[in-house]
Amino acid sequence: MSDAWRAALLLALALAAFVHFARGGEVGFPPPHWPRGRARYFTRAAARIALLFGASSLVLLGLAGHLGALATMPRAFAPLRAQTGTVSLAGSAAWMLGGAIAAGALIGAGIARLTRRRLQIGRLGAVLPRERAELGWGFLLSMVAGVCEEWFFRLLVPLLVTSLSGSPLLGFAAATLLFGAAHRYQGWAGMVATALTGALLAYAYVATASLWVAVALHVFIDVNALVLRPLLTGRIALRG
Repeated sequence: MSDAWRAALLLALALAAFVHFARGGEVGFPPPHWPRGRARYFTRAAARIALLFGASSLVLLGLAGHLGALATMPRAFAPLRAQTGTVSLAGSAAWMLGGAIAAGALIGAGIARLTRRRLQIGRLGAVLPRERAELGWGFLLSMVAGVCEEWFFRLLVPLLVTSLSGSPLLGFAAATLLFGAAHRYQGWAGMVATALTGALLAYAYVATASLWVAVALHVFIDVNALVLRPLLTGRIALRG
């Protein structure tokens, strides 16, 4: 099988996993003995992300012969990196990027606490912890999504599209649009905001040549939304 046909087949399988996730189809998780109620919702969401985005990425990257791309940026992305410029992991720009995200999270939480209004874009109610016992589930979901979604949307899909088209820009653009569409439960505003966040994460990956920088940023963004902000705004008390 030629490289182009292999990439096309693997991309079709990746898109099948994406469509199954976006449609909300069952994947056999969680089994009957897992927690029920709200805990069951979080475990099901984490299991579906881990299977459809995480496990599928590992399998398809392995079949493509690019499993090492988890640690080293593929050469196929080099032309785009030459256009966007590079950022050293120890450089000021990388720290400024992380600092800006952290500062924005703290400022947003402070404003929300003062105004007693929930500041958010899109409908996040379904995934927001509602009581102290759910904060741990929110953290688990943040970790799983941060790792598995970055493997899928910042590596697997861009790499396969680049292999077919020869354009890493097209690869990342397609993956960013899919990333926004995967969050359709948040409504149009949430989808647009998520797509813009995906573009930022793609830039962080390409500029630093480290997928794990994008993973760390993604995890922080989700932890901020699902754990830190509910605590900092006083919506959920740490004690009580």
